[in-house]
Amino acid sequence: MSLVASDELLVPLQTEFFALEGITQLVKTIDRIKEILTSSKRERFLKKIFSHNEIKEAQSRQNEAQFFSGRFAAKEAIRKATSTPHHPSKLTFKSIEIFNYASGKPGVNLNNDSVVDISISHDGNYAVAFCVVQ
Repeated sequence: MSLVASDELLVPLQTEFFALEGITQLVKTIDRIKEILTSSKRERFLKKIFSHNEIKEAQSRQNEAQFFSGRFAAKEAIRKATSTPHHPSKLTFKSIEIFNYASGKPGVNLNNDSVVDISISHDGNYAVAFCVVQ
């Protein structure tokens, strides 16, 4: 066995076995969200983008800017993955709720029948979300 470093990753998908609607990755800077959270726009931003459960969950986190950045990146990635050039996503940010299973893995509650797998990571000043919509 050996370890390999790479700047790129190629993931082969055989889409005939499942209905793959969209796949997207989004990077957000944590400082950008931190600016909003420390401004007069905070309450409006939180109420427009996040569910009551997400806002409550953020209160138990050490770094709320990091938490909200990851959630915002995930929601935006999901909206982009559920869009096509001719049919924009009908999902609102607030209608997408990100939660964590007991294992810590993030999950998604949507107001439709889509199945979404999501991954959220934080590193330095960046929050990254990757999603696959089936």
